[in-house]
Formats: sequence, C-alpha cells, structure tokens
Amino acid sequence: MSATPFQPISKTKPMATTDRKRQRSSSSDDAAHSKRPATGHSSSDAAVLSTVDAELSSINDLLQEEETSQKQTWQIGKRVKKLLESNDKLPISKQLDAYFLWGTALARLASLNEDPTLANAAADKFQQMLTLSQDESDEDAADAALGPVGFSLWGSSLLTVAIETQSREVLDQALSKFQRAVEVDGGTTFETRFQYAKALKEGGDLVAFLEEDGDKVKQVYYNRALQMCEKLEVIYKNESIQEEEDDSEDDDQVTAEDYAEAKLLEAVLRGLLEDSSSVDDFHRTLALYQKAISLSPGSAEVLMEMTNYLAARCLNSSSLKGKVTDKEWKTLFDDLEAKYRSLLTEAGFDLQECHEICKRKDTNDQDEPEEEEIDERVPHLLNTLGKGLAAFVRAFPTLGDNQKKSQKQKKKRATGDARFTRAVEVLRSAHHFHDKLGGYYLACLYASPPFEDEEVSVLWLT
Repeated sequence: MSATPFQPISKTKPMATTDRKRQRSSSSDDAAHSKRPATGHSSSDAAVLSTVDAELSSINDLLQEEETSQKQTWQIGKRVKKLLESNDKLPISKQLDAYFLWGTALARLASLNEDPTLANAAADKFQQMLTLSQDESDEDAADAALGPVGFSLWGSSLLTVAIETQSREVLDQALSKFQRAVEVDGGTTFETRFQYAKALKEGGDLVAFLEEDGDKVKQVYYNRALQMCEKLEVIYKNESIQEEEDDSEDDDQVTAEDYAEAKLLEAVLRGLLEDSSSVDDFHRTLALYQKAISLSPGSAEVLMEMTNYLAARCLNSSSLKGKVTDKEWKTLFDDLEAKYRSLLTEAGFDLQECHEICKRKDTNDQDEPEEEEIDERVPHLLNTLGKGLAAFVRAFPTLGDNQKKSQKQKKKRATGDARFTRAVEVLRSAHHFHDKLGGYYLACLYASPPFEDEEVSVLWLT
C-alpha cells in the first residue's frame, strides 16, 4: 500500500513573506497537489518515499506557522540537507519540493532581517530548483517547479542582495524574476502583481542613488509600478464582483486591507512623481492616502505614511504659493490628530496622557505610576504624529498673526501656542517610551525660527 504523497505549500497561490503581514497569506495557504506525474516504485522505494514525504510534511508544518525563527530556519536547512544527502536517488520531484521549502524558509528570514547573506542563500536554492527542472522536452518544467510563489521569493531574495550590495545588475535579475512570476500566473493574481509593483518602487529608489541621472531613471521604475497598481485595481474590482455573485468563502480572496496596501503604494508613488507646485497633484495624492485609510481604518502603516507625506508637503507649502490656505492645513492636521487619537485609544493609550507624562517629568515627580506593558505601536504612532504636528507648527508658527509684529513678539506668541506645546508633549512622550524616538524632531523644532533654542536643540540630538 503506497504512502500518500507529500503535498507542499502551494507554488501557484501567492504566499507573502513575513513582513507583508497579510491575514489571507500569512503562511496559511492550502496545500496543492503536485502536478508532476507519479512513477512506479518497488516496496523498498515506496518505504523510502514514505519516510521522505513524512519529513517534508513536517518541515512544511513549520512553514505554516505565522513566523519562522532563525533557529527553525537553520533546522530546516539541516534537515533538508540531510534528506538530500542520505537519499541520493530521490526523484526530481521530491528534490524540488525539498529545495522549495528550504528556499522559502531562507527567503522569509532574509526579508524579515534584510540579511543579504541569507537572501543569497535563498536565491541559490531557487537556482538549484531551476537547474534540476530544466528539461528540453518540456519548456514549462521550470515554471511548473517554481510557480509564481517561487519566482516571487527568488526575486525578493535578489532584491535584498541588490539593495545591500548596491548592485544594478542584481536589481535587474531580481525584477526579471518578479516579471516571470507575473507571466507564470497569467497576470491575474493580486499578490504576485503587488509584490512586483513594490519591487519596482524599491528599484527606483536604488537607481536614484546609484545612477548619475538617477532622478530621471527612477521615474521610469515608478511609472511602471503605477501601471501595476492600476492593474491591481482592476483585479480587486473583478474579484469583488465575483464575491457578490458567489457566497462561498475563499481564503485567497483579495480583502479590503489588501487593496488598501495597493492604494497606499500608489499614493507613495504619486507623491514621488508629483509636481510640488501643483495643487491638483497634491489633492490627487492626498485623496489616495485617504482612500487607503477608508479601506483599512485600523492600519497604523497607512496613517503614518500619510503623516510623512503631509509633513513634507507642509514644510514645503510655499511651493504651492498659497493655493492651500492656512485654514485648510489646520483642518488636515486636526483630522489627522483625530485619527491618531482613535487608533491610540484602540491600542490602550489616551493621547491626553502625553500632557501628564511631561508634567511629571517637569516637576520631577518621584511618584511615577507603575507603567503597564504598552502596545508596541504606541511609541511609533506618537513619534510620527509628533513629527506631523511639529512640521505644521514650523510651517505656520503663528496662524493669523499680523506680519508687522516683531520677531521677539512672534517667538513669545509661538512658543506659547497650544499647537507648539502639543507637538512637544507628543514627541517627548514618544521619547519617554522609546529613547530612540522623538528626539530628532524635537531638535529640528527647536532649531527652527521662531522657536530657535540652540541649547535645547543640541540636547535633543545627544
């Protein structure tokens, strides 16, 4: 009686690396039956294959977990290596399964730690798969072996190497693997295209740094990424229509949170490409961020990215030549703070506590309350909110002030402004929870007229 063949993690369904944090693809894709044909075996061969299948299945179970630790990844590598060395006559199909699992584990860990050594090792495993699967009689053998997931993970690994080694050649290799992943799955899978779009954006960032004419070249990459985003919108809308017509639940359906990430990427790209003097470009980019937030209101990532954008545009608001009024900026930042207040409340932190934290520090209160364990998002949310509030008060230090007031009067009025106090308290609270946060933006604030205080600015930089 032959053993049930091992069914590896699907190579045709998208599987995100751990930094993606998608619910639908956090290493929980259904296993897919191998498409490779079975061959006849003797009873002893069947026993060996049964043992091999059991070991591969055990490794596969490790990869189904939310995250794979470094220790587990090394264990997977040792187990696969031992499996291959002790069974030198394994069918090609089993060798491919083994290398796929090994490469997947390495690629995930490399992505999580941005480790080029691990990434290079992962790429090597996928290259070995390609070599093993090359068959002149079957031109599609390599595509079937790796699948879109294999090519995407290969591309992700090479991209990590390219960024860390600053290599344009390796970048081109990485993007070619992402392109192949899209071609293999027919271009209809959301995750595969999304990973390619992200890679193109990162590629643009890299060439901007590497090339003499990088500012011009990067736009080519960003525009290609935007084209991918437009196709993602089509895929999402088509799937939404199908979901309305089909009541069955599918773990691989594209969710609103998935689409929010695509809109966020589109917003970031538009911001990188926009004309800084165009108010239409500004409103278009802002609308994309707002759309992403409406799709995923609980996403800290989307909110913080929008804050980074607004902070940068506000500090450079003179380029818009008054087409966005002081009142409009105030409304934008008031709305922004309200969103942070809501998200922080969900994380168990009352924004009003920032004032109490600073009050205790300023009065040297020895009766500091015993702090409960805080949500890890809180310090980062406070840091980014503080960055935005500080940018707003730096750009508009004295809203509605008469231009004829003396500089001394303006400074006194500005430092007493509730917005200034709010920005300082939020940033100091971020620093209170995490000593590497808050300080830089406080230093920038105190280095800016009319708040200039060199002593305090230097203090926050140290």
